[in-house]
Amino acid sequence: MISSDPTKAAEELDKWAAGLEQRAQRYNELQQRLDETSATDSTQDGAIRVTVDSNGVLTQLELSERIRDLAPSQLSSEVMACMRRAQAKLRARVEDLIETTVPADDEPARNLVAQYQQRFPDLPDDSAGHEVDHGERLGAVEDEPAPPPSARPTRRSTADHDDDWDDESPLR
Repeated sequence: MISSDPTKAAEELDKWAAGLEQRAQRYNELQQRLDETSATDSTQDGAIRVTVDSNGVLTQLELSERIRDLAPSQLSSEVMACMRRAQAKLRARVEDLIETTVPADDEPARNLVAQYQQRFPDLPDDSAGHEVDHGERLGAVEDEPAPPPSARPTRRSTADHDDDWDDESPLR
């Protein structure tokens, strides 16, 4: 509560304004550091390397010649697993940035940490180097039989006179 003494009230307001300015500077620093933050992960053999930005969005994908030996479904699984691991690393970096930049009791900072935890949850222990099966697999394209070729429509023979036009056009 602000004092009824004008001098003390002015001092309290100055102190409050200085605190707000300091908080704004911390958040500006945090924003700048977040904008510069990224995380990278790669497969154990180095065939795939991904980088995500501070939002967890894929910004770089590097594929080596070794991917030629992978089936398309395995390649996509490996890329996604790599991206999830990079996002988990990102979350840890963001948590550290927030912890070192903004006071721990700051509610907006806690909300930001919670958002990153929700978007990029912990990975199961066995996903450190390979994809984890997350349930039943839908049939992949290569698992489905090829559709039979479509039959061509049959043409009516010109000798077929069912139409009673006697091979003459009704339009004259």
